[in-house]
Amino acid sequence: MTRSVLVVVPVYGDLESLLRCVDGLVEHLDTTHHRVLLVNDCGPDADTIERALLDRTAGMEAFRYERNAQNLGFVGTCDRAVTELDTGGDAVLLLNSDAVPTAGFLEAMLEVLDEDHTGVVTARSDNATIASIPYRLTTPGAARTEERTRAVWSEIAPLLPASQVMPVAMGFCFLTRRELISEHGLFDDAFAPGYGEENDYCLRIAAHGWTSRIANRALVLHAGGKSFSGNRNALRAAHQQELERRYPFLPDAVAAYQRHGMTATERFADALVPAGTVRRVAVDLRHVEETAGLVGALDAAFGDGYRLEARLPSGVPAPAGWALTSGAPNADDLVTVTVLVDPTPAAVVLANRRSLHIVVVRSPEPWTPWSSAAHRAGSDAVAPLVDAHADVVVPRGELVDAGPAIAAAVTAPLADRAAAVERRWAALLPLDVTAAEAADAGAADEVVRLRRELHELRTSRSFRTGQAIAKVAGRLPGRR
Repeated sequence: MTRSVLVVVPVYGDLESLLRCVDGLVEHLDTTHHRVLLVNDCGPDADTIERALLDRTAGMEAFRYERNAQNLGFVGTCDRAVTELDTGGDAVLLLNSDAVPTAGFLEAMLEVLDEDHTGVVTARSDNATIASIPYRLTTPGAARTEERTRAVWSEIAPLLPASQVMPVAMGFCFLTRRELISEHGLFDDAFAPGYGEENDYCLRIAAHGWTSRIANRALVLHAGGKSFSGNRNALRAAHQQELERRYPFLPDAVAAYQRHGMTATERFADALVPAGTVRRVAVDLRHVEETAGLVGALDAAFGDGYRLEARLPSGVPAPAGWALTSGAPNADDLVTVTVLVDPTPAAVVLANRRSLHIVVVRSPEPWTPWSSAAHRAGSDAVAPLVDAHADVVVPRGELVDAGPAIAAAVTAPLADRAAAVERRWAALLPLDVTAAEAADAGAADEVVRLRRELHELRTSRSFRTGQAIAKVAGRLPGRR
C-alpha cells in the first residue's frame, strides 16, 4: 500500500521560485494519495504571495493554504504545520519553497523510506551540498546549473544503487515517517529560525537506530537561499557550533562520507558525463630523471582533445602547449586521466581520488634499487595491485604507441567506464583509507607535539623570567 504523504511548504518570500515549486507539485504529485500544505510565514510580501498562491491552487482540493498570525521562522512554521495544522499522513515531506520537484521524485523517495530502519530520505539536486550531482567538478569553480545536473543525473542515476546511507539528510527536501515525529518531535527551537535543525533531527533519531538515506533516483532542483532572510552566515556558524557541541563526531562523519562513503560512479560523475570535448590529463614527472623523451611520447599518445597538465621537477619549464601545475593537487578537482610513472603509493592514492582513468608507465627492470626513493616508499609492493586496476599499463619505451589503448578506455560505453572505476575504487579503497588515517594521526600527533612544546615553554625558567621583566618594565616611567 502506498504511504500517504503530507507535503509541507513553508512560504516566506521570492514568489517566482515559490510558483515554480507549486507548479512542480501540481505536475508531479499524485494528489489521489498525497496532499500539500502551504504555510505563509508572513514575509515582507505576504499579501502578494497569498493572492498568487490562492489563485494558482484554486479548485485543487489536495492543496491547502494557511497563514501564520506572525512570523515564526522556518523551524517554527514546520513544527506548527505538522503538530497543529495537519497531524495526518503516514509520512511528512518538508519541501523548501525554492525547490522544484521532477517526475517520479516522491515515488522514488517513498521506496527508500520503506527500506528497513530508514528514518529520513533526501533527494539528489543541483544545490544540496553532499547530495549535489555532479558534486566534484572537472572545472574548478564551475556552476552546477539545472541543465547540467539534469544531464548528468539522467545518465548516472540508473547506474547508482537505489539509495545509500548518509550521516545526515539535506533539509531542502526532507521526507520522514510520521511516527518518528510523534515519538521524537520534529525540530528543536534551539535552531530557530533555521539552519542545522534537520541535522539535529537526523542525529537524534539515529540514536534510536534510524538511518538517513539519499534516494539516488529522485531529483529535486533547488535554487538555495531564496526562501530565507537574515544573516545566513552568522546563523550557520552559530548553529554549526551547537551541532558540534551536541555531536562532536559530525565533522569527521561528513568527511568520512565524502572520502569513502560515496560510490565511485557519483564521485566521478562530472568526468563520466563530460560537459565539453577537452579532457584534462594530469602528469606527475617530479621523480623522473629524464623528462624530454617522455614528454614527446605523451604528446604523441594524447592528441587533440586532451589538455596535458604537468607537475615537474623544480626548475624544469613546462613543455610547449602544456599547463604547469604548482602545489599539491586538490583531490576534489577531477581529471579525466592521470599518468603515473613508476608511482609511489601516495601518488596512487591521489590518482585514485581524483582521476577517472589511470595510465601507469613502467620503467625497464630493474627499476627499484634500494637507493631509489620509490622503492623505499613501497612502490614495488603495491605495483601488482595498481597495475591490475589501471586502465592502461605500458612500458616507458612503448608509451608513444599506447594512444589507441588510452582512447579505447576514455571512449568506452558509460556503463563500462562506471563499472571499471567502481572495481578500481573498491580494490584501492583500503590503501586510500589507510593513507587518510595516517594523515589524520599525523595531524593529531602534530597538535600533541605543539601543545607539549607550548607547555614546556610556559613552564621554563626563561619564559617566567621574561614575564617578570615585562611586568617590571611596564611600570617604568615614560613607558606606554
